[in-house]
Amino acid sequence: MPSYRIGCDVGGTFTDLCVVEAASGDSVFVKIPTTVGHQATAVLEATRLALDEAALDSGQVGSFAHGTTVATNALIERKGAKTAFIVTEGFRDLMQIARQTRPDLYDAHARRAAPLAPRDLSFELPERIDAEGRVVRPLDEDALEEIARALKAEAVQSVAVVLLHSYANPVHERQAGEILARLLPGVDISLSVDVLPQPGEFERASTTLINAYVMPPLRSYLERLSEGLAEAGFAEPPAIMQSNGGLMSAAVAGAAKSVHTCLSGPAAGLSGARAFAAAAQYANVVTVDMGGTSFDIGLIRDGKVVTRHEGEIEGLPVRVPMFDIITLGAGGGSIAGVDAEGVLRVGPESAGATPGPASYGKGGTRPTVTDANVVLGKLRDGRPLGGGLKISREAAETAIRTHVADPLGLDTDRAAEGVIEVVNAAMMRGIRRVTVERGFDPRDFALFAFGGAGPFHAIDLAQALGMKTVIIPPSPGLLCAIGLLLSPWRHDESVTVERPIGDLSRAETDALLAPLTAGIARQAAEELITATEVTTLCTADLRYAGQGRSLRVTFDAAAPDAAVEAFHALHQQTYGYARRDQTVELAALHVTGEGPAPSAVLPRPKTVAGNPVVGEASVRLDGQRLTVPVVDRVRLAPGSRITGPALLEQQDSTLLLGYQEARIDSVGNLIIELET
Repeated sequence: MPSYRIGCDVGGTFTDLCVVEAASGDSVFVKIPTTVGHQATAVLEATRLALDEAALDSGQVGSFAHGTTVATNALIERKGAKTAFIVTEGFRDLMQIARQTRPDLYDAHARRAAPLAPRDLSFELPERIDAEGRVVRPLDEDALEEIARALKAEAVQSVAVVLLHSYANPVHERQAGEILARLLPGVDISLSVDVLPQPGEFERASTTLINAYVMPPLRSYLERLSEGLAEAGFAEPPAIMQSNGGLMSAAVAGAAKSVHTCLSGPAAGLSGARAFAAAAQYANVVTVDMGGTSFDIGLIRDGKVVTRHEGEIEGLPVRVPMFDIITLGAGGGSIAGVDAEGVLRVGPESAGATPGPASYGKGGTRPTVTDANVVLGKLRDGRPLGGGLKISREAAETAIRTHVADPLGLDTDRAAEGVIEVVNAAMMRGIRRVTVERGFDPRDFALFAFGGAGPFHAIDLAQALGMKTVIIPPSPGLLCAIGLLLSPWRHDESVTVERPIGDLSRAETDALLAPLTAGIARQAAEELITATEVTTLCTADLRYAGQGRSLRVTFDAAAPDAAVEAFHALHQQTYGYARRDQTVELAALHVTGEGPAPSAVLPRPKTVAGNPVVGEASVRLDGQRLTVPVVDRVRLAPGSRITGPALLEQQDSTLLLGYQEARIDSVGNLIIELET
């Protein structure tokens, strides 16, 4: 097998790519601006540049792992496919009625997100299956054919089929899917039994609609990218990152699992963070990923990324396994300004890749967080960035002075500090949401900062939250691309049960699990994953009888009582009480299959010999202007120590070290211990 692998992550501002030699970890990194609206262009260009720099040809590359924002952008910008919605007769307004919860309890003007399929493209199909899976009313094929004619007349691109209780008996959904595929060639069909075969009609419908809405643009993108890679000589199409930290084939991603890519990029970053934090022997870390557009926060506890199984994207419920990531509109490109009341605000609007921050010289004139960091000296004037960009301090100062300093009556330095203080406050609120609001003390965690802009703010955030340690990986601005190289293949199967767990015999439990493990093996074979390398984990959704929500715990068919006890403990931690005298129901069983990570060696840049001090810089630190040494981080070998103040620069990020000492560990992490 070829020994080189590629990981490529597309962000809102930059496209990052890493080529790694699997045995040694020696890597080549490329960062270029994202081509907005044509992401594949930047991916293919970054690939070409990396192969040229590494003196490789595509035949020497064994795999290409990819994190994409196509599905996310389609939802955010509402630029997905023209989608229709077919439901059981009487449920046309399911998405409009939704749940009784409101987006904001105290905002009388708050509105739910508009459904992805409008009401005039929502159709009722005469049929009925009850909660036990019995056919109450056969599917009306004539009515479905009439619906198909209406869909053809409306030129819909995608259809979501969500029939009542299909998780208990999929016969009607399967029948509808076959008829629609015959009558509407070229139209994508998403069946809820393929996307989410679980109870909860609203969440099941929302998740299936999202899948249908993003599938056509995602598949179109993946086909273009695969064709481009094939033309460049790559033997295999790319593997695509899921929101749960696992990889899947491009074919699967462009079909029933399109919805699983909505957190593709951020999940890759958490995979990389987990690996580098483990190498530094830190099992509990808060991760912060600050790119050009957003600020993503995650939690690693006891060496495992905290995962959730239900969330919300752009106000739309989605129920798929995903890393528990909170995203804020607080990236390096977040725009700062003074509102009509004279209040300084930062974000959520972003300058994005085009025109970008004023200091990028691409036509942007409004000040951003990046521009504030330029004014404060954290990014030096003339500093080259990926894609031929160079930092312009003059442009940053003009933007900050015009839009922030003059309106507030401040000097430029103080105005820039104000921008940083405002965005840091928003970040700290986000970190408290994943720690304090969930019963965790942030002081018990290290802060792991990555993304191109994450190290700029890491020390300030950690000090404000009382955290003792900051970890910066070797290539923070490229960690999402690196994380793709450290992520395994993954596939999930589930079955609805809804019975008291004590009523199930071992034979019945084994009978429920058998088709799930068979589904894992079948999917592994389809994606050319060696069966003997796949490990499986079984989990169960448990709840007290009568509860509407369940909690997920590890499940062993040979020891169901252990799962029940784990459920009581988790319920106590989550809700503050446990009721051991009540009947516990088994809502669903899940089996996750996972292949080995493609690389056991952590990718990292090569260390360069020579004096690490390469110049001086004027920076603003603790309210004063100082001249500090500029240190080239790639010249800091493992075991090196450096005492601040100093400006540490590298290809993809910068860190202003204050009055602290930092050390480089054995894998290239920068470890900063803070005084408490």
